[in-house]
Amino acid sequence: MPLELQAYRSGDYDGDGTSEIAVFRPTSGRWAIRRVTRFYFGSAASMVVSADYDGDWTTDAAVFNPASALWAIRSLTRIYYGTAGDMPVPADYDGSGTDAIGIFREASGLWSIRGMARAYFGASGDWPVPNDFDGDGADDIAIYRPDAGGSGFSLFAIRNGSRVYYGRDGDWPVPNDFDGDGSADLGIFRATSTAFWAVRDVTRRYYGRCVDWPAPADYDGDGIADLGIFRDSAGLWSSRNVTRVYFGADGDVPVTK
Repeated sequence: MPLELQAYRSGDYDGDGTSEIAVFRPTSGRWAIRRVTRFYFGSAASMVVSADYDGDWTTDAAVFNPASALWAIRSLTRIYYGTAGDMPVPADYDGSGTDAIGIFREASGLWSIRGMARAYFGASGDWPVPNDFDGDGADDIAIYRPDAGGSGFSLFAIRNGSRVYYGRDGDWPVPNDFDGDGSADLGIFRATSTAFWAVRDVTRRYYGRCVDWPAPADYDGDGIADLGIFRDSAGLWSSRNVTRVYFGADGDVPVTK
């Protein structure tokens, strides 16, 4: 999984029910959350793992160091969990309203959720994509396999749930609740010259450019994820039918979804 596929969860950094436009600058560890705050936390070695770790309905800024397996959650805790090379997978696996620290070890397919469970699901080359795919309020263990069996097609597999071929090798998985029914929809972003989005049983649309980061999130607080992109070369954020603003700079990483 490329480092660019950050494991952050949501982007409501002030608890108002709306995702904020926000960026992390790896070169300096600087966070900038539009109209909320700016601070320094993390470094170029950090992966962003923001999530609601204390159950207060507000996203906590957090980073994970893949070399040391150190989790640092701003104003809350610092803890080692996992080993070098593990992928961070924070999510609300028990439906408690609080995201848990967790890792996916692709070499063995191990999922280890702190204080909860260990399970084996997936294999080397898979991307972890935990989300609430069945609408029961708890996030499901799930993987995205970019080139399933050498077919060129991509597989979404949900533990104790469905297996669906959707997308093709080279696509970015972007599962989210795009129709507001309370469950995550299978979605992909294809970085073609015109940037193709496909959300299963919801929409197929061109939005953005091949150089954009996909950044779908609930930018208007209506409970529905909006298609959105961040173009770091220009600092442009654009969300379809919602907003278009400039915030950030070349090299920044979007920390909202």
